[in-house]
Amino acid sequence: MLSLFVLPISGIMKMWHLFFHSLLGVEEHHAWLLSLVGLVITVRALIAPFAWMQFRAARISVLMRPHLDAVRNAYAERTDRQGMLEEMALNSRLRKRFQYKPAAGCIPPLIQLIVFIGLYRLLLRIARPSEGVEGTHHSIGFLSAQDVDSFLHTTFLGVPLPAYRAMADDRLAELGTTRSEVTGLILPFLLLAVVFTVLNMALSLYRNRQSLNYASELALNIYKITLLLAIWIPIMLVTAGLFGPLPVAIILYWFGNNLWTLSQNALIHLLLRKRLPLEDNHRAYFRRQREEHQGIRARKRAQRREIWGLRLRGLASAEHRTQATRKAELRRMQRAADKKHRKDIAQAKKETRRGIIAEAKAAKKGQQPPAAPPARPAQGRHSVEKEWPGRIRVHVPEERRGTGGRHRSPEEPNAEGFSTERPGSARGSKGDRGEGS
Repeated sequence: MLSLFVLPISGIMKMWHLFFHSLLGVEEHHAWLLSLVGLVITVRALIAPFAWMQFRAARISVLMRPHLDAVRNAYAERTDRQGMLEEMALNSRLRKRFQYKPAAGCIPPLIQLIVFIGLYRLLLRIARPSEGVEGTHHSIGFLSAQDVDSFLHTTFLGVPLPAYRAMADDRLAELGTTRSEVTGLILPFLLLAVVFTVLNMALSLYRNRQSLNYASELALNIYKITLLLAIWIPIMLVTAGLFGPLPVAIILYWFGNNLWTLSQNALIHLLLRKRLPLEDNHRAYFRRQREEHQGIRARKRAQRREIWGLRLRGLASAEHRTQATRKAELRRMQRAADKKHRKDIAQAKKETRRGIIAEAKAAKKGQQPPAAPPARPAQGRHSVEKEWPGRIRVHVPEERRGTGGRHRSPEEPNAEGFSTERPGSARGSKGDRGEGS
């Protein structure tokens, strides 16, 4: 597997070396330095379209979230087949309308990981030749024995590219350098690469902070982990560069790649802010969601403070101890009941979704579909109104509403254009003439 990573990297470096040395007439050792620059250009050129699709998909998901939340809240308690079909149809229609394609998001990190592993293994093989520095070298990938010998003796500001600070003194002496020379060269590039990494993570955190999904525990946990990584990764990178087997060429590649990444991400961020801006109703929605999250946290802290206050006073009073125990048990029972309710709803929806998928597969094969469980009556018509771009209307009749949906009455304020609405109003009646699910 590692040889598969080494092979394409050696081929790219060989191609750029031939371009600079054979076609442009650049001196051979300088051509190897420029081949590192060419490797950065090649990798970033491959990643650039996918990076744009990744950031664009993330931006579109932010714009879609208020609409998806309106659908999810309206169908929060619907576990029947008709409700699931309506919810799936609305979500699918929204994704098509916003042209949402999240599949490209994993490609840029995958390409960068393959390139870094391949380059690291290639340089480490060159830096640690089993036959010695002055021996007859073996070919590695597309690099011939002569290429390996030439790269092994290529220097940058007097320091060989395969050398690294943690290398043994005798091996550094064979390469014609010392540990102090290697440290003096890599330290500024290493620190600058770390700074670029931190700035890139800070830009990503700022972008996520503007539209963080406070209703999702997963999104909150990922944001907290990213904050911890922003502190831990710089320390790890500096430690690896100074005390690990990271050749000088890796540090230089890392410096150029991180500088490119920071510039590219900043440019993409500016373009997305211009082409897909957040409207005032989106900002109001995110602000309201953040305030609701802060209110929930404040209530939980108040409950904990009350219980611990009763426990402290219970050191001298049996009555306070009893109250603290009762409140703690009620809080535990409420959390357990809420968790069980969410789990039951999720399980019921999962089973209904399995039945729908099984029915679709059977219909595709021309077989008799399995017997569907008896469905409850349909709960109104649901549509995305074309005359109100950027807004979604989910209409549910009063007499057929579930107990868990969050439906606003006509006299309540419209939650920035993303809430559910009864069909009694003028806009609601107009929506009933739209497309049905």
